[in-house]
Amino acid sequence: MIVAAAVWTFGAVALLATVLMIFQRSPVKAALLMLAALLSTAGLYLALSAQLLAALQIILYAGAIMILFVVALTALPAAWRDRPAPASFRRVLGLAAAAVILGELLKAAGPLKALTVDAPFSETGALGLARQLFGPFVLQFELLSLVILASIVGAVALTSRRRGNV
Repeated sequence: MIVAAAVWTFGAVALLATVLMIFQRSPVKAALLMLAALLSTAGLYLALSAQLLAALQIILYAGAIMILFVVALTALPAAWRDRPAPASFRRVLGLAAAAVILGELLKAAGPLKALTVDAPFSETGALGLARQLFGPFVLQFELLSLVILASIVGAVALTSRRRGNV
C-alpha cells in the first residue's frame, strides 16, 4: 500500500516536471525541472527496492549530466535572458513526433507488464544489474534516455540558432 502510494506520487512528480520542462522557455528553469524529474525517478527506483539503480540515477544523471547542463548554461550567458521565438511549424512537428515516439514506447511496453520476476533483486554483478535494467525497469530507463536526448537536441538547436545556422 505504501509502496504503491510512493510509486504513484513519484511518478506524478516525474510526469509533471517533464511536461513543464518541455514547455519551459527559460533554460535555467528547464534544467531545474529536469533535475526534479531525475530525482523523482530515483525515488521511483527506491520505492521499487532498486537501491543500486536509485544511487546510479542520482550519481550519473542528477549529478554528472546536470553538471554538464549547468556548465553549458554558464558558458552561454545569453541563454539566461534569451526568449525563444513564438511557436512555429517546426515546434508543432516536433511535438507530433514526440507524441508518436511516446505512443510507440507505450505500445512496446504493453507486453513488458506481463513479465514477472521470480526472485527479488539478490544477484550481484553485471548480470544481476542487466536483468534489472532490461527487465522490469526497461521502460523507465529508456524514457529517461529520451528526456536526456531531447535536452541535448534543444541545447544544440539553441546554440545553432544563435550562430545563424538554422
